[in-house]
Amino acid sequence: MFLNRLSMAEKEAFLALAHHIAYADNDFSVDEEVLIAKYCMEMQMDDIEYDEANFNLFSILDTFEQDSHQKIVLLELMALVYADGVIAKEEQHTIDAIIEHFELNPNLAIIYREWSKNILSLFTQGEALIHI
Repeated sequence: MFLNRLSMAEKEAFLALAHHIAYADNDFSVDEEVLIAKYCMEMQMDDIEYDEANFNLFSILDTFEQDSHQKIVLLELMALVYADGVIAKEEQHTIDAIIEHFELNPNLAIIYREWSKNILSLFTQGEALIHI
């Protein structure tokens, strides 16, 4: 929803983070794949080639310097981790590391989590309305 506000470098970094989280539990679900495709459409760019061997979480996170952009990343990633209905412990560890690295209030994650669940529910309802 807010990814269009990121710079091109931030968009590419975001996609690397999205793939990292989606693969964190060794279960890249269809729901996660669909959401990453929607992220690409929103950002008007092709998906990236994710290279787990060369992925460095903290150097990727350093791409996001603005506070508002850091919050956009967290908000959008929360939607991704809940896209398949379950947050794996590996995904939660990554979210926790992001919150700590960005020096965000941990309570913000609770609010973002609930917002993300609600927005995903609304998307599901919208899709159902289209097919009625």
